[in-house]
Amino acid sequence: MNRYTSRRFYLVPLAFLFTMNAVPHAKVESGLTENVKSALEGIVLEKYYISDSLDVAKKEGGTLPQGSTTYRIYVDLKPGYSLQAVFGLPKHELRIATTTEFFNNKRGGDVTGDKIDDARINENTVALDSWLAMGAATKSHFGILKSEDKDGSIIKRSPLAQMDGLIKEDKIPPIATFGLDLGFFGNAIKSSLFSTENASWAVLGGVKGPTSDNKILIAQLTTNGKLYFELNLQVGTPEGGIVRFVAKNPESSEVLFKGLTYIE
Repeated sequence: MNRYTSRRFYLVPLAFLFTMNAVPHAKVESGLTENVKSALEGIVLEKYYISDSLDVAKKEGGTLPQGSTTYRIYVDLKPGYSLQAVFGLPKHELRIATTTEFFNNKRGGDVTGDKIDDARINENTVALDSWLAMGAATKSHFGILKSEDKDGSIIKRSPLAQMDGLIKEDKIPPIATFGLDLGFFGNAIKSSLFSTENASWAVLGGVKGPTSDNKILIAQLTTNGKLYFELNLQVGTPEGGIVRFVAKNPESSEVLFKGLTYIE
């Protein structure tokens, strides 16, 4: 039987995010062209790592069940487009869940990827922490698919010692959150359901992927359960417009994209 620990957030509406100019050019385009409607090429779910007995033995960061999978979720956009926000609104729930619990590292981990300290990435199970992201996987690296990683590794843990899914980035954009209690990804609780219908995480001005393929990391999640997610995205166009992709119930100029829902 599926067991979920629910935490919902109804603090600051996404519309308020717009009024505060957190995302520029807030007017959603009408009469979208087919090119704009196809700006989202896919959602890529990478099985980044599977924990072993050596990970289990490193208790400083908390108990990590053997065989847990660390997943990374990437938004794959056409070149020239930028990811502005991942959001939940009424009729557009944002939902990330597992049938067991997500692992949150208690010593060295953090709630968003841009806060992970490179100097601590090899301590206990810091590299396997669960967090949200807008591109960044550490304070000085973007996340990148291991299959596309050609610059070696700063992680000593096998099998990440050759390809760690990190690429050096000189400027890491800070994440802005609106209505989100990121304590879900902190170190004091055990939770299995992250859900909101009135909040978002974003980058002011949007963010693009670190390579020409334009894949943007939005989450790293570690669990020994079955993963489920339902996402909604706001994307900036090269012309300065906006298009929203939703997992269900599209309205007006919103674009339905079935790949925003994943059931393992």
